Amino acid sequence: MYDLINIDTWKRKELFRFFEHYDNPTWDLFCDVRITSFYSAVKSKEASFFLSFLYVGSRVCNAIEELQCRIDEQGNVRRYHVVHPSSTILYDDETYGYGYFDYKIGHKEFIIGAKKEFDRQKANRGVEPKDDDLARIYFSPIPWVSFSGFRHPFRRSGNISVPMIVFGKHYERDGERFLPVGLTLHHGLADGFHAGLFFNKLQEELDHPERYIQ
Repeated sequence: MYDLINIDTWKRKELFRFFEHYDNPTWDLFCDVRITSFYSAVKSKEASFFLSFLYVGSRVCNAIEELQCRIDEQGNVRRYHVVHPSSTILYDDETYGYGYFDYKIGHKEFIIGAKKEFDRQKANRGVEPKDDDLARIYFSPIPWVSFSGFRHPFRRSGNISVPMIVFGKHYERDGERFLPVGLTLHHGLADGFHAGLFFNKLQEELDHPERYIQ
């Protein structure tokens, strides 16, 4: 479900109109986030790190209104009540497809449902893109390397208003564990302020996994 934003009375009207004429109005921000407490909590519960990070990333996106906004084919701005994670899934032959997960408020409930979808997609294989489903956040795990930059491919006819989150190989430094995370946003919908909100809220959630991992 979503609400249509009245662009004429929207506080971002001028910014939205400015960036809608850009060939590529997306922009990226990369940060290393501390995951020491989160990593320990996930391991203690023998939960999937991958699915748990999809959960906490989605939890943060659903707490920021601008990251719930999407642009439909008619140019309308929709604010979805709930946005759900999707992610690339690696197959045994080193190709990949996409998994589409339902966000749940509870970590345990999310993991149970997401594990079923993960196993289903691994068995079915194939790409199966769902570009018409705008109530999504696109995740891309790259667990083999830590990185400080990344560039997404874009189709001219594709919808580039869906936020993209990429995360890499976590590592230890000075007794703490860190994870590189990249965020890609449509500049007509969100700015540096909102990216800052995302990373600050993400760090807060990662530092306090006891709030959702029981």
